[in-house]
Amino acid sequence: MHSYSGEHRFTLKDSGPTISAVGIEEQKNVVDPPSLIVQDFTLIKAQPCNPIRVYKTVQCDGLLLCVMDNQLLVRNLLLKETTWIKCGSDFHERDDAYSLGYLSHCDYRILRFRCASNSRNRPSRVEVCEVASKTWKVIDSISFDWFLSVPLSILSLRGTPYCIGLREDHRAFVQSYDFYKERFQPIDDLPFSYDEMNPIALEIYKGDRLSVLEQCHKTRKICIWVKHWLMLTSWTKLVVVDIPEFPLIYPRLTLLSTNYYFDKNNRLVITCNDTDMKGLSIIRVINDKEFQVIKANEGECRFPFLCSYVPSVVRIPGFSKQDTSRIRWRKRRFN
Repeated sequence: MHSYSGEHRFTLKDSGPTISAVGIEEQKNVVDPPSLIVQDFTLIKAQPCNPIRVYKTVQCDGLLLCVMDNQLLVRNLLLKETTWIKCGSDFHERDDAYSLGYLSHCDYRILRFRCASNSRNRPSRVEVCEVASKTWKVIDSISFDWFLSVPLSILSLRGTPYCIGLREDHRAFVQSYDFYKERFQPIDDLPFSYDEMNPIALEIYKGDRLSVLEQCHKTRKICIWVKHWLMLTSWTKLVVVDIPEFPLIYPRLTLLSTNYYFDKNNRLVITCNDTDMKGLSIIRVINDKEFQVIKANEGECRFPFLCSYVPSVVRIPGFSKQDTSRIRWRKRRFN
C-alpha cells in the first residue's frame, strides 16, 4: 500500500453523496507547497431513486461508520467491504451521538446515545449494537449529569469511545464508554476553562494518547495538550501556535467539525470546513510565524462532517478472509 505522510481526511457531501479522502503529500523541497491527494468513494444506493443523506461519520482502526436516515453503514474503504445495519426511526442528527469500538478485534460494537439535554427535550437513551449479528441492546440504568459539547468531538482509541462532555456548570471533561462494563466513565477535566466561543477538538496522538486542541477566538492562539489513555498523569502541553493572522478554525456556535494531526516533519496540520460551506481548508503550520492554507473539495456541502481516517486491512466482522496483498490505495494529485 502506498505510504502517505500524515493521515487521510474525509469530508461528506450529500450532493451525490460523495465521500472524499483528502490528504497531502510532501515535496522534496520542504518550502514548496504539498500536493493535494483526493480519492473519491461512491456510496452504494439501496434505492437509486432515493438520495442517501449522510449526517455523521466516525472511524475505528480503518472501519468507517456512516450515519444515515434510519440505517447505518460500516465500511472498509480499502477492502471495499460494507455492511448495512438498521436502527430505530427515532433519530435526530443533532441529538444522537455515535461511536464505533470493540470488545475484541472480532467483536466490534456501535455506541448510540442521547443525553437528557438536547434540542427537542427527548429522554436520554443508550444503545449498543453488535456489528457481527446486527442486534441492538438498550443499556438501562444510565443517568446523565452531563451533555455533549457542540460541535461534537468524539473518537475511538483502542476500541474505546471518547468524547468531550459538559456539566451543568459548563465544566468540560473527557468522557469514555466501557463496552464491557456497559457504562460511561469520566477520564479527566480538560486542561483549560471552557469557553463556548473558543474552538476545541479532540484527537488521537501517536496511536496511544488523547489530544485536545483549543483556539482563543480573540487572539487566535492555539494550544494542544496530550494525555496517555492509561496513565493517571495530568495533561501535558504539547504545542503552542501564536500567530495573530491565523484563521479561526470554525465560527462561533457552529455544528462544523474540525480535525488535526502532525505530519512526518512534526508540523501541525488542521483540517476544517470553510465558513461559507463551499469547501475544505487544510492549514499547515510551517514555523512559529508562518502557515499555509490549502483549499480542497470546492462545491457546496450542506452536511460537512470531517473524520480522521487511516486505511487498514481490518475486516468487518462476518466477512470471510481474502488475500489483501494486491490491494492498492489509488490517488489523484492536485497541485
